[in-house]
Amino acid sequence: MARPVVMFSPLPPAKSGIADYMLELLPALAESREIVVVCERVPEPAARAAAASGGRWRAVTQAEYADERALAACPHVYQIGNNGDHVFAYRAFRERPGILVQHDFNLHYLVEDATLVAGDKDAYRDVLAEEYGPSGAALADLRHVGLFSEAQKISLPVNTHLVHQARGVIVHSRWVYERLPAGAHARTTVLPHHFAPQALAYDELPQHEAREALGLPADTFVVLSLGYITPPKQIQCTLAALAMLRRRGARFHFVIGGERNAGFDIDAHIQRHGLEDCVTVTGFLDEDTFFRHIVAADALVNLRYPSVGESSGTLARAMALGLPAIIHNFGPFAEAPDDTVIKVPLELGEPQALAQALEHLMLHPAARARIGQAARRFMREHCSVQHSATQYHDLIDHLYAR
Repeated sequence: MARPVVMFSPLPPAKSGIADYMLELLPALAESREIVVVCERVPEPAARAAAASGGRWRAVTQAEYADERALAACPHVYQIGNNGDHVFAYRAFRERPGILVQHDFNLHYLVEDATLVAGDKDAYRDVLAEEYGPSGAALADLRHVGLFSEAQKISLPVNTHLVHQARGVIVHSRWVYERLPAGAHARTTVLPHHFAPQALAYDELPQHEAREALGLPADTFVVLSLGYITPPKQIQCTLAALAMLRRRGARFHFVIGGERNAGFDIDAHIQRHGLEDCVTVTGFLDEDTFFRHIVAADALVNLRYPSVGESSGTLARAMALGLPAIIHNFGPFAEAPDDTVIKVPLELGEPQALAQALEHLMLHPAARARIGQAARRFMREHCSVQHSATQYHDLIDHLYAR
């Protein structure tokens, strides 16, 4: 067996899609070599999963990693996302660079958490100077005296300082690949987001049984949105489109399957459109209930604006189970094959195209079946965890051959 691989990543129950991504990938990765996952702290579910693997992978704390000195010579892979769950991995990468898995194009929020939130203004200034030269340093200085706009976090992705250090890079889309420095392209692999293998356990669950268990109407078109409720997911836009359809006589039930956000009053949007009687906000969904909602639904609306180049594990899971999805026709999501999803443009006014797409799926069951079958086939042929694991190992063996 090849030498172990060290991976820095959060693991569940961290509320991070990347933590789920890592746990899903581990069994396939560990088929050919030992994997040592370094966590800020080892959560009990991860410890149980590691024990059940028969020693093929294990999770350790940063202190345990430091004590096991032989690990320093092993290949290192860092799962990096744009939030505070990845600060420990970010800092470790800066000290000992390896293969960077960049899940988000924009990393400004991560850098902010690693520097300013930790009380280190000089480190924030240093990173902006490393990224943007004297102009970046000046922007950091202006922020320190209160001259700052939240829009700068979107317009300044602060992502190339890691890429320049990395031995190799993995991204999930051509969109991100094309926006990396040209000098990094030869070291970068595009690896689409895999679907969660546990989705396969729900293949034979009939839709009517899933609806009955969830208390959803048996004979009504069910629209689904999944994940933490934030403005970029454009749920407010979906509500507006559904309100338009209701005025035309459409019958539906909209399930917003995710945790409420104290900074975004989704209930006010529901009330504004008069949809209180046909919208359910579930709160956070455990994994089993999450998958049951996918089986129960007729369509997923999975929009993102503004986008920071992220990928969607939710979309991957839904497509793998054959649920027709409506997505924006730009950014990384637009790379899905045309026959596997319905793509709509960004609409800053009335969401006419979104309403039309939803109405099309409502009125044409054959179209729903055709799109769902194409999505299921594509995901299972090209986006399995086995496929991802093979790509990881090929890249690791290539980059660490010397």
